Amino acid sequence: MLGSVIVVLAPSLLPGWALSSILDGSSDQVRKMLLSPALGLLLLYGLSGILLLLNIWSPLSMMFVIVAVNALAWKLVNTRHEVIAKRTRWQLLEAAMHGEISKEEDPVLSKEAEMQLMFRESRHLPLLVVSVAMACTALLPPLLQRIPFGVDWIGFSMLAQQVAIEGNLSLSGTNEGFWTYPPAFPSLAAYIMEMTSVDAATAVFQLGHYSLFVLLLGLIGAFDRHGAGAYGMFGIGLGLGLFAKTFDSGYPSIASQLGLVVGILVLFRQTHQRERHHTLGIILALMCVVMIHPTGAIYLAALMLCHVLHGIQLDDEAHQELMRKFAILASAFITIGFTIALVVIAPRLFEEAVFSEYGWQGGKPMLVYNGFLLIIACFAGWSLRHTLEGRIAITWFGSLWLLSTVHLVEGLQNIPILSLLSYTLYSMALHAFHLPLAVLVVLWWSPTTQLTTLKEDNAPFFQSMPKPLSAGLVVLLLLGTIFAQGVAVMLASHDELLSVTPGDLALRQDLEGLEEGTIYTENMHWGYLWDLPQHLESTSIPTLGLVHLTKSEQSNATRALYLDNTTYFIEHNMRYAVTSPLGSMQWTLSQSPYWSSSVNRDGAILWALQINGDAETVILQAVDPNDCSQCEIRLDPWRDHRFKDPLGLGDSRAFVKEGTVDTLAITQPSGEFSSICLVYETIGNPKGINLQSDKGLERPYQSLKSQAGYHHHCMELGENEILNQFEITWDNEQPSRFINPLGLSGRDNVMIDSTGVRLHWLEWIPR
Repeated sequence: MLGSVIVVLAPSLLPGWALSSILDGSSDQVRKMLLSPALGLLLLYGLSGILLLLNIWSPLSMMFVIVAVNALAWKLVNTRHEVIAKRTRWQLLEAAMHGEISKEEDPVLSKEAEMQLMFRESRHLPLLVVSVAMACTALLPPLLQRIPFGVDWIGFSMLAQQVAIEGNLSLSGTNEGFWTYPPAFPSLAAYIMEMTSVDAATAVFQLGHYSLFVLLLGLIGAFDRHGAGAYGMFGIGLGLGLFAKTFDSGYPSIASQLGLVVGILVLFRQTHQRERHHTLGIILALMCVVMIHPTGAIYLAALMLCHVLHGIQLDDEAHQELMRKFAILASAFITIGFTIALVVIAPRLFEEAVFSEYGWQGGKPMLVYNGFLLIIACFAGWSLRHTLEGRIAITWFGSLWLLSTVHLVEGLQNIPILSLLSYTLYSMALHAFHLPLAVLVVLWWSPTTQLTTLKEDNAPFFQSMPKPLSAGLVVLLLLGTIFAQGVAVMLASHDELLSVTPGDLALRQDLEGLEEGTIYTENMHWGYLWDLPQHLESTSIPTLGLVHLTKSEQSNATRALYLDNTTYFIEHNMRYAVTSPLGSMQWTLSQSPYWSSSVNRDGAILWALQINGDAETVILQAVDPNDCSQCEIRLDPWRDHRFKDPLGLGDSRAFVKEGTVDTLAITQPSGEFSSICLVYETIGNPKGINLQSDKGLERPYQSLKSQAGYHHHCMELGENEILNQFEITWDNEQPSRFINPLGLSGRDNVMIDSTGVRLHWLEWIPR
């Protein structure tokens, strides 16, 4: 983790420092330290994305651009004209902060400097330290576990691997075409890979959580500009959206929120305080965000429009003129972006329907992830309704909520722009509403903010959050943070929750020694090989973003496997196959005489082609939940991701809770068998799992692996005996309980789970 942090922090800190000075000339070292990592990373994302878009990305070109930007930043930070009249507006503000400019010389700058000095003096340092400490917890998951939760990270890893190898987003393996996906995140992850020699998954994991960390720091710094920095993390902590999306590995959409640091820093300031360099900063942020993910660009554009809408209503003619100029510039950039999306991308979705995987995002999903924050924000919004900043935040939230109505028309076809919008905002409950609501709460929470009042005769019923409520919420958030980190530590050992198994990861090492050829991989997240050696090709690719596919052998290869088409295998040099116990293709290959199990890592299998058809076949048998007396019927979390079920396993599995002694009835098929293998899944880390049988086994007592995840355990059968049952026993009499995030997401049917074992199928090996 340290290496990745250094790779992105070291080259971005000085440019971020320069940007924080330009965008906020009143900032002191404390605020610059908060803003610089976020602003620098945003710029680094933009530069990396532009290089990839121009097809000139490489580690060398990245280093060249980084050196050039740092040189420019050094010049900007250290160049000062002795003559005040030759200084830029942000340098003049710095001078005003040091008393070099009087009220008579520039009353506007002096007033801003006076207000910022007051904010600095009233800064609540203990709470600010606590806020920063809370933000640091975003770095914890990569320190606790090898790979993230969720499935999106696999696609990002594939893209990063391809950028590192080819320098572009062309499709990998036996596929021809290209991915259309914002280039910044995978290219910067690829840069980390090249500079630190970590694999793609590790680079993506660490970059994703580092992005969340600096985003939180940047938001604290932006709120500090408004006198509310100490309360920034507390307001953000009242919602789950950004954290849940990060937990689910939706890293680019979270990283794209970095542009909102600039938005909150600039667009919530009083209109007369916004200068030309602030406008240029917003435009630069918008360009960088577009390179990361369109969601962040949409949210920043909406904030810009809300800023214009309310700013232009002010009575001051000078302010109105500034608003008109900003509106023209903002509209031009937004129009250009909209036109590109409409002309270039939207037509590719002409046959696609409006997409709503998780339902209407402005309804139940919003309440689930940001419901408590929404309640507090309602009080805040009512209190700040007569302030310019409050109205901007309220309108901003309302505009994003209106955008969520696109998911109410799910299934409507032949309207490309709606389809594009639905795909872009498919999980917006996790990242669209969190920050607008947090802005309202933070500005209301802090007792030291100075907002622009529009109606003096209509004062809010609470100028700021009541102290008893504030103290209670702070205590609640501190306890919640401690609890959340305890849950994170606990879940880090639950490998059964991951989208690939420990055996899948262990099997990657066995691919290095293979001869050149094609590997069949399942077209599911467990089948994508993001760290495949370059002399091998895989058949499947993730459909991340928009995929332009001109050639693919995946369907033909799958059909050939079902039909044992050896001619196809030879013509396409398909000498290997890789299967996961999460998938279904191992059930077909295990019964084929043309494929033999070369390596088995706890159910993850490397198969080798046996062209003569002399491979050993096995008989598979599903474990029926009705075959045991004490087991529970549990949903298989990955039931919706398998395209075939030849064993008839269905959606449910037999689950035996730790400490529950149970008997599993066995029906031995006809024939002679040398051994039997049980494929099972350990839930959590029970102290010990045992199998016993009075007859039928050469060794009547078997000790099973108890580490979390899938396992493949084989037992020798006794001669002249029929195996008819297993007795499952435990070393521990009581199970451990834990919060199951799969239950919260709907993949499982239990939210407060227990350690135990999930039984999948049996394999009978002939003599």
